Amino acid sequence: MLQSLCGITVAVIASAVSVEFSGKPLFKTEGSKVNGSRQEKSILEFSTLEVLPEGENLAFIVSGANGRQYLIGSREPRFPVINYSDTAGSPSGDAAIRTYKITHLAQKSALPCIL
Repeated sequence: MLQSLCGITVAVIASAVSVEFSGKPLFKTEGSKVNGSRQEKSILEFSTLEVLPEGENLAFIVSGANGRQYLIGSREPRFPVINYSDTAGSPSGDAAIRTYKITHLAQKSALPCIL
C-alpha cells in the first residue's frame, strides 16, 4: 500500500487463480478524509458458479476492459471482508449461483498492479 501511495505500480509475485463470473461484475472505489487522513473503500461484486476458499485471507486482482489491473487486499491487515449469498436457480434450468460482495477499507484500497 505504501508503494502505491508513492505512485509506484505494485508487482504481484504470487500465484493467481482466475474466477469465472457470470453477468456483469461491479468494481468501484470511494474515497474520503477521516480525521485528516485519506481513507478509501473498494467494493467488488460478482456472481459465479465457483465457491471461494473460506477461512483464508484472500486478495483480489481486478482486470478492467482497458487492461488496467488493481489489487484489492494484501498479506497485511486490513484484509478484505467477503460476504456471499446463494441463489438456487429457477426450475426452468438456471444454474445455482453464488454472489460475492468484497469490501476493503484502507488508506489506499485499489492498488494499481501488474501480474
